[in-house]
Amino acid sequence: MAPESMVHALKQIQGLLKGGNACTEQSRSGRLLDIHPIGEPAPIYVRLDDERHLAGWIQEGSDYEKYAQASAALDEAVRRGWFRLAERKLITFATYAPDLEALRHHLRQNWQDAWIEDLVAMQIENRLSSLAREKEIIVEEQIWLGCYKPIV
Repeated sequence: MAPESMVHALKQIQGLLKGGNACTEQSRSGRLLDIHPIGEPAPIYVRLDDERHLAGWIQEGSDYEKYAQASAALDEAVRRGWFRLAERKLITFATYAPDLEALRHHLRQNWQDAWIEDLVAMQIENRLSSLAREKEIIVEEQIWLGCYKPIV
């Protein structure tokens, strides 16, 4: 979706949210929740007992361009006076996998066009072959959570 199309869609959403929502008791208008990754590759760690080792990063085919476009569209909607940012938090969403195949399965099911580079996969397998008793792969994705109020 082109950035101007995103801005137009936000204008349409603003009109819908201004009318109120049965779920909001404190106010007669709804809220726009923006949830998206920060636009940087998510790190992959291998935990061996009490130690965490950085193995690499998840790669994504979009190069995170769409996240930057969505952020720019929201910034433009705020600049035009359609919304105001009520709250924004950076949260970490962690995914745990017992082995590389489970992580790859998770990526196929839940991410678009994401993969693990061969060298990173080799590092993960090498770490998991250690004598540690507790082993797991951890992906930590940083996500922006923003709450926008329509300006009425």
